Amino acid sequence: NTPLTDRQKQENKQRSSIRYIVERTFGLLKQHHGLAKARYLGIERNKTRAQLIAMSHNLKTGMNIFKQMRSLRGCYAQ
Repeated sequence: NTPLTDRQKQENKQRSSIRYIVERTFGLLKQHHGLAKARYLGIERNKTRAQLIAMSHNLKTGMNIFKQMRSLRGCYAQ
């Protein structure tokens, strides 16, 4: 257990910022969309279900970003 170098600390900080985004998204999908448990028998069906849920999450996120961009554009148009 040697102390971390400055470079290792910097790399850990960078990784943790990425990990935060990924873990937050997985937590949201598990909590609100039922990905905490497998619903079907077989890997392929569960894989397909997880992919569909992830796609719907990405579409919803994209629409929210689009709405924000549209409202910002309206603020600057005046």
